[in-house]
Amino acid sequence: MKKFVSIIMLVILLSTLFLGSTFAKKMTITWWINPWRIAPPGFPGDKAPTSEDFPKWISEEFMKLHPDVKVNYIVVSNKVFSQKLAASIATHTQPDVFKGPVWDVRWVKAGLLEPIDEYLTKEDLNDYYPKTLAEGFIDGKHYIWPWAFGTNGMGATMLLYYQDFDKAGIDWRKIEKNGWTMEEFLEVCKKLTWDSNGDGEIDHYALSLGAKHEYNILNFLYAWGAKLTNEDETEITLNSKEGVDALQFLVDLVKKYKVMPRGVEGMGVYDVIGNFHSHRTSIGFGGPYEIGRITRYLKEGKGQIKEMFYPILVPFPHLDGKKPVAYATSSGFIIFKQKDPAKKEMVMKFVKFLTNKENTALLETLKYLTARKSVNENLFEDDPYMNAQVKKYATILHKYGMQFFGSKEFPYSQIKKYLIAAFEAAFAETKTPQQALDDFAREANNILKSHKK
Repeated sequence: MKKFVSIIMLVILLSTLFLGSTFAKKMTITWWINPWRIAPPGFPGDKAPTSEDFPKWISEEFMKLHPDVKVNYIVVSNKVFSQKLAASIATHTQPDVFKGPVWDVRWVKAGLLEPIDEYLTKEDLNDYYPKTLAEGFIDGKHYIWPWAFGTNGMGATMLLYYQDFDKAGIDWRKIEKNGWTMEEFLEVCKKLTWDSNGDGEIDHYALSLGAKHEYNILNFLYAWGAKLTNEDETEITLNSKEGVDALQFLVDLVKKYKVMPRGVEGMGVYDVIGNFHSHRTSIGFGGPYEIGRITRYLKEGKGQIKEMFYPILVPFPHLDGKKPVAYATSSGFIIFKQKDPAKKEMVMKFVKFLTNKENTALLETLKYLTARKSVNENLFEDDPYMNAQVKKYATILHKYGMQFFGSKEFPYSQIKKYLIAAFEAAFAETKTPQQALDDFAREANNILKSHKK
């Protein structure tokens, strides 16, 4: 009888242990990422990756290493990312980690984010570009694990359909090597504008701009010497003589010189990209990512690309005697405050896994420059064309890179609509460039006053 009872007790104990281990609640890590079409290892070369492929793969890879952890990813579109993140904070349902198009420095001030300094190794600090570490450096601490350096290249570099340059007898190699002044740029634009079908109407233009996407327009304003604000960001100064002259130059490209198509006031960035893809324009905008978009669109059958082409990357034009300008920023992963020390350690492990050298190198498939110098040295070794474009892009960002939208404390997201409205009005000629920028300054300064209170 005692032996039977002992057997029963042993069975109960083993069952309890088994059931406990089977149904023990796993630690859950939730992360959000905006759409990044990165191909994981082994992805078919004849297919274009979706925004789900990379986060799904890397979440599964981390769970293999840590079976006691459940990793949930959510792909959030750029259009709703800011609103959704703000709503999650308000309801205390924010993700543990996010990589998105925006973040708010006030979250640091409110103690909502985890600093990462104790997890950055000496090797990390030496490997990351200083600009990428500075992106999340607030009040003496780092809050962003760097990942990508630069954006899609809008506002940073131009792309040349060099076949048109050859057709017009323009030495694009000289531009590639030495850059170009505004005067040289204008003369090139005149040569790249023509009537392609002989009906007497211009139907091919040098380039196009979209007033609804400010990056490329701002490059010209900054190249002219204009600044968005004064040093302490208490007053808008974009309506300076430099800013007005630059905007007038861009309007003249449409109205006076006729090297850009009309309708800039109604165009967005994808209209501009479409014109370049279909060779209605010879000059496009963007960096290696935009070159990658050509390949991706061709595979997906999107847009108006009929065959693969290989544009040449060059800096934006500059005023004689001044340096070019390039919009340079970086992005990475941000961690919300963790109450559980054990979970904090695991979340940090996950983000270190996301941003290690091997996984950061996967940005190559997206044609993005990474935040790690050591990784960039080995990008596109088997593709001399892309290797050359990436090296030029890195050099331009490093030499001429600057922020376009103020510090992290600056409320650019609140004033953006007024800047877009100013560009729309100037190109529609409902206001002069001076009037348009003055109106923008007035509206934006009212916001700045409220923001400082």
